[in-house]
Amino acid sequence: MNRGIRAALAAAAIGAMLAFAGGAFAANTGSVAVWHTPMVLGGSSSTTIHITLPQTTDPIAAINIYVPSGYTLNTSQATGTNIGTVDAAAFSHDNNLTLPLSGTVTTDAPASHASDSAACARTATSAAVWILNLSVAGQTIALPLYVNPTAGAEQALGAYKLSICLPPPDVPIGTPGRSANGAQVLDAKFTVNGIFTTPTAGGILRWESLFTPYNPGKGTVNLAGTFETRSLIGLPVGLTLGATVKKGKKTATYTVKGKFTEGGIPVSGASLTLLRGASASRLTKVASPTTKADGSFTSTGKVPAKKTTFFKATASTGQRDFTAQGCVNPLPATVAPAGCVSATLPPLSATSAVVKVKS
Repeated sequence: MNRGIRAALAAAAIGAMLAFAGGAFAANTGSVAVWHTPMVLGGSSSTTIHITLPQTTDPIAAINIYVPSGYTLNTSQATGTNIGTVDAAAFSHDNNLTLPLSGTVTTDAPASHASDSAACARTATSAAVWILNLSVAGQTIALPLYVNPTAGAEQALGAYKLSICLPPPDVPIGTPGRSANGAQVLDAKFTVNGIFTTPTAGGILRWESLFTPYNPGKGTVNLAGTFETRSLIGLPVGLTLGATVKKGKKTATYTVKGKFTEGGIPVSGASLTLLRGASASRLTKVASPTTKADGSFTSTGKVPAKKTTFFKATASTGQRDFTAQGCVNPLPATVAPAGCVSATLPPLSATSAVVKVKS
């Protein structure tokens, strides 16, 4: 898997020219993971974006997530449309505890956000504004996210940009613009439905993200601390399955083989469930193989002779760290002065077609 994705990344290396001020920066980190349901070409019904920030990272002022070229976005929803859900966690500096937040993602009229859109997304006329409604204990924080096509040098990073700006949590209480309860975002996962259509061409897609922190305790933006993260998506995700049988007088020995891939690249170390039964609608678990380095798996067993047997497999893997390989060819220091700090592969799940053999 590593060799294949590394080659794909090298082929997709880009150079972007955005001007950021120079200076000192801290060793901050964070990650973004993106996945679709289903993980297919030219479709998908929902898209999930998962942002993770350690508490030790300086509070973040701005996050810009770039959607790769080849995607199309539907931003035609009426104002107030519920397009998804959000779950988050934030550390309250005022209460010294972590707060769980959740709520809906709704659309709002871009004209109602001209000034804040100009400050955060650098345009007063965003193509769309989504509101992440973060609620806890009866209180709700409405966090805008600005959606815009890229222009100029930013087009090298992607076709669209999703921008979020956060207030400083660690300045003195009473400071204008300070976040409510001194809340510092640690984790945010939001899913939107019917928005993104995936590209029609398969391969490894790279979602770039830029995080710009605050100077700790000052509430001023540390442009020189801007760092890059990457989410790598392999499309389509596929799970193949085939079965053969060696017939005997009373029993037969079957061999089931298959392969789990993302964007044509093998998925190694994935957990599988092999199901078997006398009909396609009545299958039970018979084995739990794991994919090898080349994404393949094999399972054998015995079935009664002169019978038809049906097989199906399911596979899954969690979100995976891929920083060592995924951060090759980082963006220039003019774009991300603090470098590429993380790369992730998304969680995956797949189901094979049902196959049958006669013993």
